[in-house]
Amino acid sequence: MTPLVLNDVSIYVEASIGTLSQKRVTALEALSLPELLKQQNP
Repeated sequence: MTPLVLNDVSIYVEASIGTLSQKRVTALEALSLPELLKQQNP
């Protein structure tokens, strides 16, 4: 197994977190209050 280059790992993680954050923001924007209340109070 080849050793990891920390700079490469850092670049990969930063790119992945940006994508994940954007997906979460998009999902939250699409959520309405009644849908949220249904999920929290079944």
